[in-house]
Order: sequence, then C-alpha cells, then structure tokens
Amino acid sequence: MACRIMFVMLGKKDFTSGGYIFNFRMVERMRSRGFMVDVVHFRTVPPGLPGNWMAASRYIRRRALDSGPDLIIISKSYQYVPLLRLSPVCRKIPVLYMMHHLEWMDGGNKLRSALYRKYAGWLLGMADKMWANSCSTRSALKELGVPEDRITVISPGFEKIPGDPPDRRGRSGPVRLLCVGGMSPRKAQDVVVKACAMLDRGSFVLELAGSLESDREYAGCLKNLIDELGMGECVIMTGNLDDGELVRAYRRADVLVHPARWEAFGMAILEGMWQGLPVVASDVAAIPELVRNGEHGILVPPGSPGELAEALRTLVTAREMRLEMGARSRETALGMSDWEDTGSRFLELVDSTIMERGSD
Repeated sequence: MACRIMFVMLGKKDFTSGGYIFNFRMVERMRSRGFMVDVVHFRTVPPGLPGNWMAASRYIRRRALDSGPDLIIISKSYQYVPLLRLSPVCRKIPVLYMMHHLEWMDGGNKLRSALYRKYAGWLLGMADKMWANSCSTRSALKELGVPEDRITVISPGFEKIPGDPPDRRGRSGPVRLLCVGGMSPRKAQDVVVKACAMLDRGSFVLELAGSLESDREYAGCLKNLIDELGMGECVIMTGNLDDGELVRAYRRADVLVHPARWEAFGMAILEGMWQGLPVVASDVAAIPELVRNGEHGILVPPGSPGELAEALRTLVTAREMRLEMGARSRETALGMSDWEDTGSRFLELVDSTIMERGSD
C-alpha cells in the first residue's frame, strides 16, 4: 500500500518563493515514487483560512484525522507542530519540519527576537526530524536547542540549464548588474540602489528582478528612493519573471548583486553562478557557503551601501576580474546538487522519518 503524506505549507503570504519552489518540487518527487501526497496550501483550503490560525489549526487536524497519513510534513509555519503533537490521535504520526527561513532574523527588536527564538525552539523541538537548507540554518537550529541528530542538511537543487554561459568578453556599453528576489527589507534592494547612486552614471545599469507584490509598501518606498536619487534611467524594476525570462536576465547580466540582510540559502546566487556570473553579496548566514570572497566574487558586510559600492566599482571597472570570477563561479556550480540529487536525498529523509517512528 502506498505511503500517505500530508504536506502542510500555509505561510503568511501566497507568492512564489524559493521555499515554495522547493516544496512543490519535492511533492512531485514523492508522487513519482508512488506516495499519495495531500497538499494543504493557500489554493487547497477554503478562502480566508490561512489568516485565521485557530480555524486553520482545526482544519488541518480534521484533514489529518480523515486521511490518516504515515507522515506529516510542515513548512512555513511551525505553530502547527504542537497542534498535531498534542492531539491524541495525531500524536502517533511522525512530523518532519522544513526550515527554509529564520523569520525572527527579520525582526528589529532584539528583546522580542530573543523571546521569539525561545518560543520557536519549543515548537520545533516537538518535530521528529528537521530538514535544513544550509549549515548556517542547522547551526541556528542547534542554538534554539534542537538536537543535532534530528537535523538533516539537504541543499536545494537548481536547474542546470543545458549549454555554456554566454561569452561576455566582447560586450560593450554599461556593465549590467542584476539583483534577483522579491522586493522586501530582508532582500535589501534599497541598499544596492543607494550603493549604485555612488557609482559613475553611465557605467552601469541595475536590473531589479522580483515580485513587487511580496511587500507592496517596501516596493513603493523603493520606487520613491530611485526617483529621489535621480536614478530612473539606470535602474529597471522588472517585477516577477517567469523561468524563461529569469534565465535570459542572468545571461544578459555581467554581475549578480545579492545585498540581503539575511539569507538562509540563496538559490538566485547559485542560478547566477551557473550562468557564469561573479557575485557581489552580503557576508552573512549561508551566503559564504556558496560564494568564496575573492574567488567567485566579493563579500561585504550587510546593510553597508558604501562598502557595497566599492565592491561594485571594482567589478564594474575590472573586466578581466569579472570574467575570471565568473568562470570560477561556473566551475563551482557544476559540482553543486541539481534537483535530481536533492530529490533523492529528500526521499531518503522521508523514508527514515517514517521508519524510525514506526520502530519505536
């Protein structure tokens, strides 16, 4: 009989993100193995339910009782973990939690963040197993008190588009800078805009590729900032790009910029490296696991427009350095996991989580 999986992914917002891309790819992989996967997502629940935690909790519990899954996977909201653990019937079902992003790292109030971390650690401690997307995320989970033997690091895969990176040697005109990610304070597009305002006009074009809907207020402030700095002619906001458009954006770019204030993995970085791009990024969290400073690009402290501007100026003016770093980026990306590798390792984690609870 096929294993039944219930995959709960009800976050705060419904928009395309690296986390949701990963989740749905793993759903496809489990189904290809013959698993019956029941997805609890914004588009599979009654309207208005995700914004009502109590109603959503009752709905998830009832759906679990009706389907009788062999495993419950939870992503995007660990507040549902204790609900299932405290239910006498659901208590016997193993729970695997997917840690994509440490949301308390977005908070500015340190006291609140410390209290929130304790709360998050208590909730996550109820899961049988945890998936983490990077060594940095694993370290953060250990600091919360999650036992290391419950945490498995499986880096997200990425699409290794066939073909060589574009030949950038013969390019002329402004250096094209690309920043990929939904507009949000964590992604810090304001920092790269301020940094670019310090560069010589005409030496670059900055393309901001990502959803304007993920944080409309921030996107509006970003547009105002571009106008205030008089950068309308050298900054392009594309909005969300589909897969094909995003690949073309990577290929027409010369440098990938990733100024995030915090990043649990950085799929856009890996996609850019595959297309032979040098990377200028924040030296924070998981980013140094992908980008080695001075080899694949330049790492700078997060939230520092001045230091980011210096790094960008270096690569804008040094063509050979850009090309050499881009070539090393591609070499490193060749050795990273694609979706096939990631899917195989994830299935092993699913199997082990089910089997270990069954042997108790």
